[in-house]
Amino acid sequence: MDKPMTEDTVHPAEAGQSARAEATDAARGLAAVESRQRMRDGTELLLRTWEPDPDTGCAPLGGVLLVHGLAEHSGRYQHVAEMLCGLGLRVRAYDQRGHGASGGARMVAEHPDAYLDDLAEIHDAAVRAWNELPILLGHSMGGLVAARFATARVRPVRALVLSSPALALRLSPAMLAVHRVLLTLAPRLRVPNPIDTRMLSHDPQVVARYRADPLVQTTITASVLESFIRGMAQAQADAPRLEAPMLMLVGGADRIVDPAGSRTFFDHAPAELRDEVWFEQGYHEIFNEAEPLRSEVFAALTDWLRRHLVPTQD
Repeated sequence: MDKPMTEDTVHPAEAGQSARAEATDAARGLAAVESRQRMRDGTELLLRTWEPDPDTGCAPLGGVLLVHGLAEHSGRYQHVAEMLCGLGLRVRAYDQRGHGASGGARMVAEHPDAYLDDLAEIHDAAVRAWNELPILLGHSMGGLVAARFATARVRPVRALVLSSPALALRLSPAMLAVHRVLLTLAPRLRVPNPIDTRMLSHDPQVVARYRADPLVQTTITASVLESFIRGMAQAQADAPRLEAPMLMLVGGADRIVDPAGSRTFFDHAPAELRDEVWFEQGYHEIFNEAEPLRSEVFAALTDWLRRHLVPTQD
């Protein structure tokens, strides 16, 4: 396991800022192309696709499928897409069903594998368009979906990147009892989301923008929580079945999900395929953390992608 990136001896803030600036300079002003993809059940999902700057004259070095977290939407990942495009990677993200500008009942999972099934259809369309296997990047709930997708071998992927994945939750016996009642009597009933938004990031502007974002959901249903509970158990059981190289980026001070779940998943994944960087002081949204931590996270991701996926430049 790598040492925490908060140690200047590993990646000083200046190095992180330089790496992020180098990547985003090449993608400055990058705009997403929006489209929609109809799922087999008729639900339409909003897609955002970013392409590297064509003026470089170089073909894309690969593609990334990005899966966002619970209650949010893919529009919050513009800065991540810019960094990835700056490395020569195309990026496709989508609003999960019931989220953002996608269709579907708000915050309802029709069955526990609904989000996994959607990712399979998004993956298949990307492979047809790009003619290559994608890198899969998932944050929080998206990290759980991505981890399940890769370890269950739903489809092959080129690599797996997990950001604060929801692989364990802090659920008290009382919360579980209420969940079981709601799951039996009213699985689609929307109740207030208990997430403490102050724990998303040390950057107060990030928290303020999240709270003011009209596309961010403020409720949850028992059906969605059940997809978490079942999915986390299955992902942990399937961790040894991982076949692609994996990077885990984890905030040690995360109170939205339990980072202990990331340690367990990492420990059971194949040793030759796994890398993990632990940001001891990081909150949940490590891509949106306050500086200098945010730049250290981007530097860690950039370094790993270059070492594992990007051909050495002469």
